[in-house]
Amino acid sequence: MIRIFDNNKSKSESKGQKKNIPAQYIDQKRIVDINKLLNRVKINQRREAIKKITFYSLTIFSLSLALILIINIK
Repeated sequence: MIRIFDNNKSKSESKGQKKNIPAQYIDQKRIVDINKLLNRVKINQRREAIKKITFYSLTIFSLSLALILIINIK
């Protein structure tokens, strides 16, 4: 395990400091549930699909409306 800070200072040098930073270990292992990650990916894909459908629907609607207005003006 790797420590972030160096504790090689003498006690007289450390008295001037307010507090020592506690040791934090970089290589801590986490337990990861694959099902939660896969569900999150599926939910994100659904959200993106809904956003695309909404965007294309609004685009088609606005183009249709503009076309109808142009036809009615002539």
